[in-house]
Amino acid sequence: MIKKLILLPLLILSSHTLAEFSDQGEITFESRNFESDNSRLTYDENYALFTRTQLKYIKGNFTAALRGYGRADSEDKDRNLIAVEDAYISYIFGEEGRFKLLAGWKLFNWSAMEAFHPADVVNSRNFDGEIENLEKKGELTLEAEVVAGEGTLNFYFWPKAEDPIFPSSRSRTGVNLGTELQDSVWIDGTDATTNSKWQSQWGVRFNQTVGDLDFSIQYLDHLDRVHPIIGYTSGSVFAGAEYPTNQAELKPHFYRVKEYGGTLSYAYEEYLVKAEGSYRDFEDDFKTLVPITTTSFIRSAPKDHGEVAIGLERTISFDSVEHEATFIFEASSVHGVSKLERRKLSTFQRDALLGIRYNFNDFMGSELFFSYIQDIEYTDERLLNLSFTRRLSDQWKYKLGARLYQAAESGLYGMQVYKGDSQGYLNISRFF
Repeated sequence: MIKKLILLPLLILSSHTLAEFSDQGEITFESRNFESDNSRLTYDENYALFTRTQLKYIKGNFTAALRGYGRADSEDKDRNLIAVEDAYISYIFGEEGRFKLLAGWKLFNWSAMEAFHPADVVNSRNFDGEIENLEKKGELTLEAEVVAGEGTLNFYFWPKAEDPIFPSSRSRTGVNLGTELQDSVWIDGTDATTNSKWQSQWGVRFNQTVGDLDFSIQYLDHLDRVHPIIGYTSGSVFAGAEYPTNQAELKPHFYRVKEYGGTLSYAYEEYLVKAEGSYRDFEDDFKTLVPITTTSFIRSAPKDHGEVAIGLERTISFDSVEHEATFIFEASSVHGVSKLERRKLSTFQRDALLGIRYNFNDFMGSELFFSYIQDIEYTDERLLNLSFTRRLSDQWKYKLGARLYQAAESGLYGMQVYKGDSQGYLNISRFF
C-alpha cells in the first residue's frame, strides 16, 4: 500500500513533459494521538502516509480530469484506502459554450458553511475523520448542464451508490460496536432490499447569481448516505434497542429519499450571510417478520424531517500589522421530529458554532483557526477545535492542532459517541 501511494504522485510528476496537462498533488505524514482509553483493543495513536494527486487535460472544449487520494496507516490497516474524487470527461458545445455534458466520477461541494452542511448530500463520506468536514468519495455521474442567466441548470443521473467508509472496531473515531460492519444494504421502496450498489438515482439543481446574491435550488431522488442506520438484516432492531446476537450480520442500511433543498450566500457590506437547508421525504417504513424468536422486529426508515443551517461571517483587517481576522457564527437545527429522533438523525441536531480564522498575511502563510461548537439541547456536549498552519517553504507546510470532545457520558448519539476521544495531531505536507 505505501509503495502504491508513493508511486502514484511520481507518475503524475512524469506528466510534466506533456504540455497539455496540468497537475498538482501532495504527500502528507499524518499523526494523531488520542487520550488513553485504557483499552488494548483500540489504537490510541495513528501514523499514516496520505497522498492526493490531481491531473487535468484541457484541449478546446474537451476536459479530462483525474483526482484522488490514498492513505496507509502503520497501525490500523482498516484505514488503508485509495479513493477516487474526480475521474471524468466533459465537453462544452453550443453557441458561446452554453451546453456541457459530463460522464465519470465527480466530487460535489454544495455548501459554503464551516461545519453544518444540510444541502451537501450527494457524495459518500469517510466517517473516520473530522465530523464537521469529512472526506468524500466521488460518485459515478452523468451530467447535463445548460447556462441559464448568470448561472446554470444541471441534470444528474447517478447509476451507482458508493459505499461510505466506516471506522474499524479498533478505531477511536466512532461507536465501538465490538465487530466490523458487513456489506451495505440498500433499501429501495417498501419491499426491496439488496446488496447491489447499482441503484438508479437522479437530481436537478438550479444555481444563479444576482448582484451580491448567490443561491441554488435542488431536488434529488437518491439513496441517503448521510443518515445510515446500523443494524441486523436478520433482526433489524438497531442501536439503542435489544437485537439478535448474530453480530456477523451487523450492516449499515441506506434508504431512498426525495430531497428538496437549496443554498444562499449574500454579501452585504462587510458581512457575508449564508443559509442552506433540506427537507427529506423517506420511503415508507420497511417491515419484516423475523423467525428468530416469537418477536416481530421492525426495520424503520429515518423519519421525514427538515434541516436548516444559517451563518454569518465578518472579516476585519488590522492595517497596523496587515493581519486579517474572520469571525464566524453558524447554527444548525433539525425540524419535524421529536427531540430523541433529532438526536438519532444528526450529531449536529441543534448546535451553534463560534469561530475565528486569523490570517497573519506573512510570507509563510501563517493561519490560526479556532472553533467552538455547542449543543443547544444537550448543553453538556461540545467540540473545541484549534489549529495552526504555516508553510516551511514553497513546497512544505505543517498543521498542528487539537480537538476536544466533551460529553457527560458515553453513548450512541451526538458527542456521546466521541467522549474520551480528544486528540492532538500534526500533519507535515509536501506539495508538488
